[in-house]
Amino acid sequence: MTAPLKNSRGFTKLELLIILAMVTVIGGFIFMTLFRGDRVTYRTTTAIEIGNYLQKARADSMRRDAHDSKQMAQVKIFNRRFYSVAFDDDGDGNLDVPLVKSLPEEGGVEIEGPFPKTYIFNWQGVTVDSQNNRVAAPVVVVGNSVGASAIKFSEEGEISVIPAAKFTSAK
Repeated sequence: MTAPLKNSRGFTKLELLIILAMVTVIGGFIFMTLFRGDRVTYRTTTAIEIGNYLQKARADSMRRDAHDSKQMAQVKIFNRRFYSVAFDDDGDGNLDVPLVKSLPEEGGVEIEGPFPKTYIFNWQGVTVDSQNNRVAAPVVVVGNSVGASAIKFSEEGEISVIPAAKFTSAK
């Protein structure tokens, strides 16, 4: 038989409160990291989706050798939440009815203005205006409360998604 320890008292209320506070703070950091991670994912996924539509419109105009501006594939951004895409998805040689897309509600993702923005691609895959004059494509910035992603065009017209400066919503 062993003798009981003289100084074994267990935890005091203060020690339990300190441990509880530490667990709460660590849990809060974990929760916020996961929450922020979801918002980054929503923003990045949305930027990639818009970038893919821009790339698809560019490739479609090149594939169809579109010289008439009415037959050039295009993406129009109406406002912070809505845009449309028009290209020949069914392969009949003519543009289909534009498909209107909205940004997902999750993650607070928005497109930065000014609006509207129209991206028309000619037979060479470069951006032009409605009179078929070559224009520099403005950067598309997609952002939310945790950051921003930019959709940029290279000199050759290639599209890429990169991190951008922090986005601030002016509603």
